[in-house]
Amino acid sequence: MNETIASDELGLAAEAPAELSYTRRIEDLPGPKGQPFVGNALQLSGRQMHQKFTAWVREFGPMFRLQVFGHTIVIVSDAATAHGVMRERPDGFRRNGGLKQVMNELHIGGVFTAEGAAWRKQRKLVMSGLNAEVIRNFFPKMVTLTERMLERWKAAVAEGRAVDLRRDLKAMALDTIVGIAMGHDIDAVNHDGDPLQRDIDNMFQRLGNRTTAAFPYWRYFKLPVDRAAERSFADIEGRVVEFIRHTRERMEQQRELQRKPANMLEAMIAASEDPESEFTDEELVANAILSVIGGEDTTANSIAWMLCLLAQNPAAATALAAEVDQVLGTAPLPREWEQMKAFSYLEAAHSETQRLKAVAPYLGLTANADCVVADTFIPKNTAIIVATAGEGRDEAQFPGHERFRPERWIAEMRDPEEEDPSRKLFPFGGGARLCPGRFLALTEIKVVVAMIMRNFELEPDPKAPPAKELLNFFMAPSSVPVRLKLRVPPVGEGH
Repeated sequence: MNETIASDELGLAAEAPAELSYTRRIEDLPGPKGQPFVGNALQLSGRQMHQKFTAWVREFGPMFRLQVFGHTIVIVSDAATAHGVMRERPDGFRRNGGLKQVMNELHIGGVFTAEGAAWRKQRKLVMSGLNAEVIRNFFPKMVTLTERMLERWKAAVAEGRAVDLRRDLKAMALDTIVGIAMGHDIDAVNHDGDPLQRDIDNMFQRLGNRTTAAFPYWRYFKLPVDRAAERSFADIEGRVVEFIRHTRERMEQQRELQRKPANMLEAMIAASEDPESEFTDEELVANAILSVIGGEDTTANSIAWMLCLLAQNPAAATALAAEVDQVLGTAPLPREWEQMKAFSYLEAAHSETQRLKAVAPYLGLTANADCVVADTFIPKNTAIIVATAGEGRDEAQFPGHERFRPERWIAEMRDPEEEDPSRKLFPFGGGARLCPGRFLALTEIKVVVAMIMRNFELEPDPKAPPAKELLNFFMAPSSVPVRLKLRVPPVGEGH
């Protein structure tokens, strides 16, 4: 690749680095004062690191710098600049090396950490298993999984038992991703303490701690929690390898699956057995593991945060329930694919949730060449952190930004003076490396949230601890302080 990245919007040019046009350098940017030797490292450790970024954006503006053990990091939150940076991936910017190293140490890289030609090859295969046709074919199974959780919740509420929403939403997301990615039904919803879910939680705990650690101690000595994480990975890998073996056996018996794979794993196996694909068994296993791990946490956390916000904002919950009633009629949950297009207020509630509670609050990148970003000279190999919540907490961009107001995302309902907010946030990333599971996640969110709003009322649970933001690689609520109450009158059983 040319040593200089080209992009009109970013101000990147095709000249030699000395000829780049800019008016400031990184040292001209503002930033928080650090400590000798460590810089800002100690301020960035811990599970609330994303909140520190938000506070610094308010204090120093949309672009500032940090120092961590002598290394410079540039933070970008301006939406236009951030979009431009993400559009330059993978050629202009690559995944942050520290994150890539941590993920590869835990053997969960795959397409997420791949770059260049390796990324293009793996991305094509992963997308083949997550395209609209595959998700549409899986939709009836998703409905069945959701109905199974509905019956569990109705029984619990009828018996006066509390519903552990955080646990059940993670189990439902795991059932869904294992179903569409692996073609297996593990029924984690109805099996408390599923070992796969436990191992995934353990992996995310280690991943979160390592990516926010001030010093990578585990490369020099292992604590019990690190050895436990290694055992968790071995268990996850063993489970996935078993899924792969069963799938290969099924594909041997049903040769038509080579031509028309029904799930993500079948698509990857079919591609890996093509002599021209150069897709290795190691890449197959890594991406299969990544799909299971990555597909469980983000969707469950998004729904959990939405329920917390809806319970705190009854007017929005009432508006959403009214839309769901109109779309579903007397059915207890969505059963028709075409209904997915009819939930405009639900989509708006999801966007508003991501504005306030982004489950992937930042994206770590590294410049592949000297370039100019927002009139600032960025040397090759400089680390850049993009705040994916963009300008979501900026009062000038989102008036009344502290309020949960889905109406701001609906053209006919927002105030005339408000701009279209859709390009001010990027919860699924952007550019060529847009999250491949975006369509699946949005479909699952619609089905599950519509089921909840159709059958239950949401009430804040005063006995539960408040939901705190915890960063375990993704940003999760520490609890879901919401109680479910059966809606009256009772919901009919289909139409």
